[in-house]
Amino acid sequence: MTIDRRGALSLLALTTAAPLSAAAKTVKAAAPGIDVSFNHGVASGDPLQNRVIIWTRVTPKDPQAPVDMRWQVAEDAAFQRIAASGKWQAGIWRDHTVKVDVDGLKPGTEYFYRFLAGKTVSPVGRTKTLPQGATTDIVLAFVNCSLYPAGYFNAYDHLAKLDRIDAIVELGDYYYEYGGPGSYGYDTGKAMGRVVEPQRNIITVDDYRTRHAQYKTDPDLQAAHARAPWICVWDDHETANDSWNGGAEHHDPKTEGPWIAREQAAMQAYYEWMPIREPAPGRAFEAINRSFQFGDLASLIMVETRLVGRTKQLSYARPEEIPMAVYSREDAARKPITDPKIVSAVMAAVKAGQEPEEPYFTAPDVPALMALLNEPDRQMLGARQEEWLKLEIAQSVAQGRPWQILGNQVVMGRCNAPDIVKEIGIEKAKALVAAAPEAVRPRVKRYLDYFGLEMPYDLDGWDGYPAARERLFDAIKLSNANTVVVSGDSHSFWVNELFDAPGTTRVAAEFGTGSVTSPSLGESFRSVDMGKLFADQNKEVLFNEQLRHGYVKLTVTKDSVTGELVSTEITKKPYAAETFSTWRVRPGDGPGVGAISKV
Repeated sequence: MTIDRRGALSLLALTTAAPLSAAAKTVKAAAPGIDVSFNHGVASGDPLQNRVIIWTRVTPKDPQAPVDMRWQVAEDAAFQRIAASGKWQAGIWRDHTVKVDVDGLKPGTEYFYRFLAGKTVSPVGRTKTLPQGATTDIVLAFVNCSLYPAGYFNAYDHLAKLDRIDAIVELGDYYYEYGGPGSYGYDTGKAMGRVVEPQRNIITVDDYRTRHAQYKTDPDLQAAHARAPWICVWDDHETANDSWNGGAEHHDPKTEGPWIAREQAAMQAYYEWMPIREPAPGRAFEAINRSFQFGDLASLIMVETRLVGRTKQLSYARPEEIPMAVYSREDAARKPITDPKIVSAVMAAVKAGQEPEEPYFTAPDVPALMALLNEPDRQMLGARQEEWLKLEIAQSVAQGRPWQILGNQVVMGRCNAPDIVKEIGIEKAKALVAAAPEAVRPRVKRYLDYFGLEMPYDLDGWDGYPAARERLFDAIKLSNANTVVVSGDSHSFWVNELFDAPGTTRVAAEFGTGSVTSPSLGESFRSVDMGKLFADQNKEVLFNEQLRHGYVKLTVTKDSVTGELVSTEITKKPYAAETFSTWRVRPGDGPGVGAISKV
């Protein structure tokens, strides 16, 4: 039987999501007095006005044994005022994870929760339901990109100690699929005692479960999960790097099997191990793009930009997919070459795997590349999600909420690659290439050759899908929405103003959050202030910081959205932390947001 990809995802919803309810009904004989521990903390997520997900994982001494458990939600930390309680049986069918969708709760209320197995009691977590009706303000924190071997999760520790936090919004790359000697961050992690398990690229459901389990033994991550409810989406590394709706850059079907099997394994482990509400049978699409209403103040709308609608991204690392041209670097103002003899000789050298003679090099043919990127059938969200998002934005505005906040995985602002050669000069650029480690030297050379050609920096972000971005902007303008986009993935902090294609309407504001630990482009070019170059050379970029790690804290009131960029050190404990930049967005009078100003 032939099943298309959409059908396969629907089947996935039937086979991996349904056990949330089915597991609670499963009756097996649990051994009396079984030895258990709670090694992975507790978590909560997907809060609504009257319900919230609570989660834990129980570890029995006998790894095959089912465990009978109880759960409790209370209005006080001493559990004297029990608001809800119930039973659960954990077992190998869901990797001994426990996830309960607790209902019957009061809106805008903080609760405490715990799990009990015999005489063993889990850590206590705090959670909070969404407000209903008149709401003065909300405080949200946005995190992403936590590469375990790259450093300590101090951002999570810092979040856990905040006096107030209504929800933590996780924008993806909660973990990474890489592993083993030579993998991303391996050397740093080995020196710090933070080597990932298993020590190989993860592919099977047991691999993904093991990686989830290791992450949730981190005390800082446990503390952040126990502090407040999380609202999560995946990006690419929860499956494989640069994933799209039919595969991934970091997946080879010849050696790693069918993509749909790996994707299903990753999603199964994700649903087991994350405090997220699971898809209704047959509706895998709706599982991850969803919205949350914070009283009459704001809608938080979470989009899915990876596995359902995304067309395969172009990549500068795959020049065979991109129209190329010949340039001369006789000076910093690299010039296109049209002489057919020179073009033929240079292309022949490249085809033979040789470096062209100086001063010539190949790089994308910018007009042809932009024409390719602007094809209207290139999808980021997919037609169905685009329509859903349009309706969510319109409904939020119609219901009188002044703010529509988009939880978005990849940077949305227009951002051309900055011209490093122009900034430092051609001789210093050559020295920079020569000084780079041999393993990354070709990539550094490619950056220096390509950057400054008036083309997008990141084809994996929304710049790689400009027609899809414009359709989203049209939906925002149509509803007169005040939209603030919060984005992840780039490993750096951004404050962007998002204009429509004609450049006449400031459609939205964008905050990009730095990574928890993952390294940025700027860390590869420390002799250059990459953040300043991005801001100086791009109209939409008001601010960019490439060398800090941390999170974005948003405070939302009817009159403004204030974004605080918070940095935390990642290489030491105790660590330094600071709010290093603060920006404020005001509502607009017509289509689009109002002023974006530094505080």
